[in-house]
Amino acid sequence: MSAPTPFGRMARVARAGCMNALPRQGLVIALVLAAGLAAFFGTRAWQDHRSDFVVPTGVVGCQLFDGRCRQQLGQGAVVLEVDPAAIPLMQSLTLTVSIEELAADAVAVDIRGLNMDMGLNRTRLRQSDSGRWQGETILPICSQRRMEWEAQVQISGAERLAVPFLFFTERP
Repeated sequence: MSAPTPFGRMARVARAGCMNALPRQGLVIALVLAAGLAAFFGTRAWQDHRSDFVVPTGVVGCQLFDGRCRQQLGQGAVVLEVDPAAIPLMQSLTLTVSIEELAADAVAVDIRGLNMDMGLNRTRLRQSDSGRWQGETILPICSQRRMEWEAQVQISGAERLAVPFLFFTERP
């Protein structure tokens, strides 16, 4: 049996370090993947969370192509108007919300695709001097020729209401 050399000991230490690096790299990759999945599903749950808003019953649909849509809510009403009224895709749209006989501290409009998930399209509106709420958004182009949408006007005030307005767009 030969005497151990310092080089033999260094080779064993180097091999042991390489063996430990592989499990550490796998653990780092697994942790990064887990964090990415948690962020993805957490964001989706946050986007879909609407339980703190009350959706009134008896709301009827109207076509935004006709101009303004008015939803009666008991003694009050919410009116949504989109300009231009033709609702073109990939162009700036001005959203105007008028609130009658309801208290509002903040107003936002969430637009979501009904026949295809198009992601979150939330526009926080600013109150103008006339008391109306306005903001701008852009609707994306979808692979489907006809796209069904819901614009949900979210009113934060004494009550938290979410008033839905249905409309559609057609790709040229």
